[in-house]
Amino acid sequence: MFKEAIFDDRSDLPSASLDDETIEPNLVREELQRIVTSRHFRTSRRGMEFLQYVVDQKISGNGDLLKERLIGVQLFGRKPDYATGEDPVVRVQAGDVRRRLESYHADPDIQSDILIQIPIGSYAPVFLLRRGAQKNEAWTGTASPSAHTETEVSGATDDFAKVNGTDASSPAELPSEALSALPTLELKDHQSKSAFIHSKTRKSWHTANGWSLAITCLACVALVIYLVSSFVHKSPEWTLKAFWLPASVSTKPVLICLPRPIVYRPSEKLYDTYGATHPNAFVTREARRDQILPLAATDTIQWGDMVPVRNSGPGIGAVVAAINISKLLTEQGIRFELRFGEEATYADMRDSPAVIIGAINTDWATQLTSESNFVFDETRAAPNIHEMGGAKRVWKMESSDGNITRDYGLITRQLSGKAGQFLVQVAGISHFGTEAASEFLANKKEFTNALHSESINLQKKNFQIIVSTDITAGRAGPPNVVAVSSW
Repeated sequence: MFKEAIFDDRSDLPSASLDDETIEPNLVREELQRIVTSRHFRTSRRGMEFLQYVVDQKISGNGDLLKERLIGVQLFGRKPDYATGEDPVVRVQAGDVRRRLESYHADPDIQSDILIQIPIGSYAPVFLLRRGAQKNEAWTGTASPSAHTETEVSGATDDFAKVNGTDASSPAELPSEALSALPTLELKDHQSKSAFIHSKTRKSWHTANGWSLAITCLACVALVIYLVSSFVHKSPEWTLKAFWLPASVSTKPVLICLPRPIVYRPSEKLYDTYGATHPNAFVTREARRDQILPLAATDTIQWGDMVPVRNSGPGIGAVVAAINISKLLTEQGIRFELRFGEEATYADMRDSPAVIIGAINTDWATQLTSESNFVFDETRAAPNIHEMGGAKRVWKMESSDGNITRDYGLITRQLSGKAGQFLVQVAGISHFGTEAASEFLANKKEFTNALHSESINLQKKNFQIIVSTDITAGRAGPPNVVAVSSW
């Protein structure tokens, strides 16, 4: 038999649980399946796994093993000696699951007699039974002088009502009955009925004032907590942690994907030909790798004189970006792996969070961010970043005498991209823009100011930031924000 627990509405906390009520485990499992397949959970694979894990452990009688470190090791693949204070993966996931459960239980389209909750301060779930709506008569705790007066008076007349056979259980009837009955009471100090009522009313008034003072104090404390919390949440450290949070709770390392451009270099035969007419030139292997072959503009070479380099690396801008990103991930305690060119597959992107460096990394890289507001146009004649909606703005490189003088970089962050995983792209129209975008992301103060100026909620929003950089003497200057978009 199910025992009913008092439950005023869908957000109350009933007192019955599996510890003191007989609830069939099969019924709990059925409710669990309804929860994890609901719209509140099916978008969070980690949330589904966390809830299923703790419920299974509780039903199996292993509730005492639901400790933060053990969950981190068993569910998130952490090492047994990992620092829980520096790696809050379990606490973060538990908080997310609690919020999803609250949303599920508050859904008016969902009717269930069993509630699964994870109390704050614990990872062991409790299973509760909902009571029928006809018993929704719990006291709301409202404090007012009149309410206290009636309650106090009715309490004073309880004994008299019992002796005279009257019913003092109805608060609506107590004042008049109490007043008519008071002359027959034997008061110790022989106070009159009016004096007694005045005394009790004054006591209730002081009680109400006490409640008002307490509520005022609590409001002040709540205000202080809110102000402190707002300050903390706007700090650069908190902002960076919130930015990388989806990657930090993943059991997979972040994939830093760099481009592998096709590079051609002069063949050894061409160096030998040049060396035959220029003694002592390019006689070492290092010289042939590090120095420019100074052929005249009118010299003729065959296509066979140029050979592709299979193991060439990315450009300088991509290397600088990779270094900046790896530093940020290391500061957050997030594991990462490097992938070059086609080493990063679409299957990898479906399984791991990723950071894509460069606008065109692989044949499918641009597809992952194709639904963003700011996208790259790689038209050879005029590569640019353009806006899909709104004012449809366009940002193009600027040059003078064949040298780039201004470039633009783009930072894109998606909580769940097309591949279903956390995705960040740091790219420029040229390598200068890529370098500038990574430097802006690494500049904690400027990056934080840009996000908070647009009131972007990092826990719920995807966003993009376009930065510009002026190039002087072949080096990218400080990045400046030119546009921000969120959705």
